[in-house]
Parts: sequence; C-alpha cells; structure tokens
Amino acid sequence: MDEVDLHASFATSAPGAQPLAPGQVHVWAVPLHGDPEPFAALLSAQERQRLERFRFADHRRRFQIGHGALRTILAGYLGVGPKDLEFRQGPRGKPYLVGAGPFFNLSHSGKLGLIAVSETELGADCEKVRHLESLTEIARKHFSPAEFAVLDGLAGEARQLAFYRCWTRKEAYIKAIGAGLSMPLDTFDVTLGADPALLACRDSGEDPRRWSMLDVSPGPEFVAAVALRTPAAQVVRFRLPVDRP
Repeated sequence: MDEVDLHASFATSAPGAQPLAPGQVHVWAVPLHGDPEPFAALLSAQERQRLERFRFADHRRRFQIGHGALRTILAGYLGVGPKDLEFRQGPRGKPYLVGAGPFFNLSHSGKLGLIAVSETELGADCEKVRHLESLTEIARKHFSPAEFAVLDGLAGEARQLAFYRCWTRKEAYIKAIGAGLSMPLDTFDVTLGADPALLACRDSGEDPRRWSMLDVSPGPEFVAAVALRTPAAQVVRFRLPVDRP
C-alpha cells in the first residue's frame, strides 16, 4: 500500500495559501507515490538531465515528484509559475533560489519527501525508521564520544529511536551550513532525547546558542529534524495535496 501515515499536525494545504512569516519554518510532507508526470512537466532541462541518471522507475518517480513539488511549493510563496524558478548552487552544492526568495531544503526517505522553507538558512533531514544490523558500528564511527555514550546506555526501541534522532539532527545541521561530506559528523554534538538541541561545535566556528534544532517527524515510521541559524523558530506543518500540481 502506497499511502504514507502522517501525523494529524500535517494538514493538507495548497502552496501559497499561508504566507511565510518572520520566525517561522514551514515543513511540507510530500508523498512520493502516484502519477509523476504532472510534476515531471515542471522540471528544468538541467533537472531532466539529472533524471536520466536514475535507472530504476521508483527512483525516477521520487525525483520527479520531489523536485516538481519543491518548485510548486516555492512558487506559491513567490507568486510565480513553478517553471519560472531558477536555482543556483553554493560552494559545496547546496541549492538556492536565484534572486529573492526563501531558504529551503529537501530530504526524502522511502516514499515520503520533506521540504522545509524559511527566511533563515536551514537544513532538513528525514529518515524512515528501519532495523539496522550495523547501527552500533555506524554510531561508533560517526557520533561523537558524548553522543555514543548516551546511545550505549540505551537498548531496544529506545536505542533505535535515539540513533535516528541523532543522525537526522546531525544531517540537518551539516545541510544547513552547506558543508556536505566535507565535515566529520563527530565534530559537533546534538541531543539524542525528545528535546532537540545543538550542544557543541568544535570545528565550524558556529555558536550553538544561535541555532535552533527542531523535531519535525512527519509520521510514526519516520524521524526528521530541521536545523536553523536562529535562536528561536515556530514550526508550521503542511501536507501537499496528492493531486498537485
């Protein structure tokens, strides 16, 4: 069954129906199933070239819907057509709008995409929770000693949830600063509990007090986080209608 179970806080809304207010981050859940062609028609020539690199139909569909939805959502804030948007890349490949417009970030896992939009630099990461035989090895390699010590004191489902919380918060932060794979994940600390926070930054020169870390998990099978370069932010959650665009 393709339907993704989302929390009720993700209310269906049309792009552009609610303006982006200062201090807000809008988080959009985008189901990646269904007919991709209406979304594919919105893609640029460069995006269609990227699409050709995908060999499997499922991967192609997720790219078409995810990137078409991104255009639809951003166009709603700007009052323009989705095809009219132009993107540029930062030094390490992070995408930005050409000209005026909000910051944004796209993540996807399984059959769900997550798009975060704000007037502040941000990063987002979403992961579908699944059993990992190598969970301990991954954590030992990528988590800081303080984070691994917290994880090592947990067992069962609590350990698995803490792992995904830590992972998504770390990924959201490095996506926010645009570091990509160049920044080791063990050079900063995040919380693993229910209250998300950036605790320490040892190499990036960032002050954790100037950052917000938010739990934006869209459904019971997913864990997701958004990191923003601002000390406080209000989350507003939406679900893109399945018949868009």
